[in-house]
Amino acid sequence: MTRRNPRPTLVDAAIASIALAIGVAGCSNEAPTAPARQPNLILVSIDSLRPDHLGCYGYERETSPFLDGLAASGARFENAVSTTSWTLPSHVSLFTGLYGATHGVVDNGLSLSEDHVTLAELLKREGYETAGFFGGPYLHPTFGVGQGFDTYVSCMGSTPDGASGDAIRDSAMAPNAPSHTDITGPRTRERVKVWAEARASDAPYFLFLHLWDVHYDFNPPAPYDTQFADADYTGPADGRLMTNPAIRPDMAPADLAQVKALYDGEIRFTDFVLAGIVGDLKELGLLEDTVIVVTADHGEEFFEHGNKGHNKTLFDEVLRVPLVVVWPGEIEPGRVIEDQVQLVDLAPTLARLGGFAGDLPSQGADLAPLLTGSSMTPRDALSGLFIDGMTQRALRSNQRKVLSVQDGMPAAYVDLVKNPTEAFDRIVYPLPDSPQPRRQRGEAELRAAVERAEELRVMLGRRPPNAIDLPASMLADLKALGYLGEDEGDDADGDE
Repeated sequence: MTRRNPRPTLVDAAIASIALAIGVAGCSNEAPTAPARQPNLILVSIDSLRPDHLGCYGYERETSPFLDGLAASGARFENAVSTTSWTLPSHVSLFTGLYGATHGVVDNGLSLSEDHVTLAELLKREGYETAGFFGGPYLHPTFGVGQGFDTYVSCMGSTPDGASGDAIRDSAMAPNAPSHTDITGPRTRERVKVWAEARASDAPYFLFLHLWDVHYDFNPPAPYDTQFADADYTGPADGRLMTNPAIRPDMAPADLAQVKALYDGEIRFTDFVLAGIVGDLKELGLLEDTVIVVTADHGEEFFEHGNKGHNKTLFDEVLRVPLVVVWPGEIEPGRVIEDQVQLVDLAPTLARLGGFAGDLPSQGADLAPLLTGSSMTPRDALSGLFIDGMTQRALRSNQRKVLSVQDGMPAAYVDLVKNPTEAFDRIVYPLPDSPQPRRQRGEAELRAAVERAEELRVMLGRRPPNAIDLPASMLADLKALGYLGEDEGDDADGDE
């Protein structure tokens, strides 16, 4: 293999210097260095997965035996935080290392502009073969997240068998099948195996997997549909989280328990699928010297603060995500890391592991020191939620969270040490445990973090997100998933 290692341009270097100057990249005084070799890289994003429903995070049910085994063989991050509580902007942040306030893809009808540099593009530049497989509509190339992938394959039910990644990207197929009832895991495993068996290159690979099935509706196939659910249950609750009127805040505890049991069944099913994919790669001899990273884009609400699903708040049940990193021989097994980290950290971390030694215009940090037992300067995590007219923001550390739900309103200060579940009788702003001095200081810190993110957006000089006209079937699908307001998508019976 001929390794390409282009030098960063002067413009790139200037951008990185600006980013470092305003405090949004890197926590080390030394520039990161490229590893001695290029390992294979596998990045897995499991949609809507809460860490507190996994055995390795202390859950009492055996929902995740394979993922628990991965965590035991590598590093598990106790406090990983997403940039938002829904799929599209969190994945854009995952691929770019930028907050939503910087990359701008924060609402429906927006697509990442092509002049942004993604993780896949960086790794491809370094000689990697890049392949992505996705199961949900917001990972469709229509939204710009397919940039840099040699192969980018839809595993949604609406995609014809045999369609290539290029065909999907070029035609921007609409997901005509209702995604919330689709079961994509077996299809994903099958298509990854086809790609793996056909590989003719000896280049290292970057494999991205978006596993969709944990996302509602919660309809796991047998035997996972009854593994945790009450076999004698005869009530009105089922896995239709957003469309069953019986699933509401005042539902009976037994009904809510049934919903959660079906959610747990989806997790166990997805854990089985992931084990199969990794097993297939091992049988094909493709797991030697391979880094495996497993995370999620956001969590899920089960009425902890009066809501169900996600993309409505920035409380921890939707912001905290699992993060497991495995690299045999390089990362000590069983390491548990308490430091707060963020989804934006994964792009610079994986880029460095892949040989990109230059500074990145990223708001994330290379996590190599934590993975090898060293310390890093604590960093706040900035999150935002702007879908459907909302303007929510949050600034989080392991000790506190500052929440703003509307521009011009006082922010709330939450002491996460004394109140880790952010529990209140009702949600009012400022919240009852928001002492004025701490709240005002936190509000100023949140405002400063947002301003830095917006400054970087200007300094990068990237084009704003592309406005896209979504096909009628995609609008209908997203509305059924609860991502559009009541008035949005009502004209979704026109031409695609």
